[in-house]
Order: sequence, then C-alpha cells, then structure tokens
Amino acid sequence: MPGFIADRIVESLKEANRYPHPDLVESFRAAAARYNGVDPANIYPAPGGDGALRQVIYNLTDPGDSVLINNPSYSMYRVYCSTHGLNMLQVNLIEGQEWWHENFREFLELSKRADMVLLDDPNNPTGSPMLGGKEDTISQLASTTKGFVMVDEAYYEFSAYTVSKMIREFPNLIVLRTMSKAFSLAGLRVGYLIANEEVVDALMKASTPFDIALPGLVAGIEALNRPDYAFRNVSEIRKNREYLISSLRSLGLKVYNSLTNFVLVKTQRDIISPLLSAGVAIRNPMKGFYRISVGTKEQCDTVIRVLGESIEDRHPQ
Repeated sequence: MPGFIADRIVESLKEANRYPHPDLVESFRAAAARYNGVDPANIYPAPGGDGALRQVIYNLTDPGDSVLINNPSYSMYRVYCSTHGLNMLQVNLIEGQEWWHENFREFLELSKRADMVLLDDPNNPTGSPMLGGKEDTISQLASTTKGFVMVDEAYYEFSAYTVSKMIREFPNLIVLRTMSKAFSLAGLRVGYLIANEEVVDALMKASTPFDIALPGLVAGIEALNRPDYAFRNVSEIRKNREYLISSLRSLGLKVYNSLTNFVLVKTQRDIISPLLSAGVAIRNPMKGFYRISVGTKEQCDTVIRVLGESIEDRHPQ
C-alpha cells in the first residue's frame, strides 16, 4: 500500500468513533464512476468483491432459482448459492495446452434455463480469458438469459478488457470489481458493482452507508483518484508472472498461461508441503492442480528455488 493511502487512513481514524458520513459513500461512487467512465448512479459500493457477490445473490435471486457457472470457477459462487438454496448448473471448461477455454455453445444453451449467470472473466483458478470482453458474445448471453448476468472482473486491471460499458444496453448485466488485487487493498475490504441505475438503486435500499468500514472507504477513494500506483503494480506483477511461468516450466512442471496475478500448475507431485516448510502458502483448487500467487521477484525466486530443490531431491542425478 502506498504511503499516501496509509496516511489518509491514519488521519481518518481520528473520527473512527463516529459512523462514516454518507457523503463518503457518494465520494466513493463518484471516484469509481470517473475511473470506469460511467455515472455515479451506476456504482454500488460493497465490502470487497465477496460483499458485492453476496448482495447480488441474496437480493436478486430467490431460493429454488437456477444459477449457471463454469467449472472450475471462483469457489465462493457455490458457497453463497448453496446457503441461499439455489440450484447449480455448470459447464466444464475445456483444458487446452496453454489456456483453458469456455465452451460457449453449451454455456449459452444452458443460460436459457438459468435465472442468473455468474461468470468470472478472467477465470479463477485457471487465469484464462473466457469471453474476453467481446461484445457479440456478451450480447448473446445477456439476451438469452432470463435473469441477471454477472461478469466478475476481479482481475480487470490485469486483463485490460471489460464489458462495463454494455450496462447501458443490457439492464440485466452486472459487472463486479474488487480493489483487493491491483490496488493492494485486500485487508480493507473494498469493492463495487457497475450496473444499471435501477439495479443499483434496489441494492442500495438493501444496504447501509456503513457497510464499508471507514478505513476502507477513505482508502478506496484515494486509490481510485490516484490509480497510477495500481498500474505500476500490474506492470510489475505481469513481468514477475512471466518469469515465474518460464522458470517453473524449466523445472518440468506443467504451467498454464495467465491473465491474472496467479498461475495454475498441473502436477501429481506434492508441492504444497515443501513450499509450506519455506513459509509459502499456495492453493489446491482441484486435485492435481495448484494455484500460486505472483509476488515480488524475490518471492518468485523462493518458490522456484524450493520447488527446484524438491524435484532434485526426489530425482537425484
């Protein structure tokens, strides 16, 4: 987190004995609107991307509705849909040599039966583009689905494509954003939705001006007003990501290309244990697959060194 944001948070804590003023929420909406080229009325602030996702699922579906997702996709889709009593429809992604691919024909067909579509693009955990912001495919999906289509753009700053401008044409289209990734505000829980004004109005009625804690609100405003640091973060992570991918491949590991701040590795080896022993935690989203976040060059070097030593120990010369 840059110093100018930390300083603003510290300053705001002097008023932490009071509820955040509603004007702060409007300032956040205005800043997010400028950043995305939409109107403030199209912005719904939320406590992180997960908070935005919960609001969409809990307020815009009814128990017994059907929700369409990809498999794999962001794990919390299933969690929130399950707790709300929703039926899951899913389409398996197609595993390619370097990328995973959307089976769009099947996805579009199943969307006709769905009351809501949840689509993370780029996909988590594969890091692959799904619809890639292509207007013709989004148009087909938004026109076919009888309910809402939410495109989860948590990694928008890394992918550099978006469907946010299409909310004007399709009132059932919702775009999710988080400030946990490129903006480095994960611990402050700041996110937002970009949607039709009527959708935002409905969600605002189901929330309060205090849903995002004061430090998160002021941090989000400062970050959106001065986003250059986030773009520098993205540039650095992209460079480190390609370095990590090429280095892991040189160890003989199967690594997919990625448009995010993580890479997906396919291996039957146990790579969690050696990394944990070195203080590095990674995720195991599917059997035989591991998701590794891209950190600093030094952190990437640690991952490469530990895995290299682990592989060498099992297969000594």
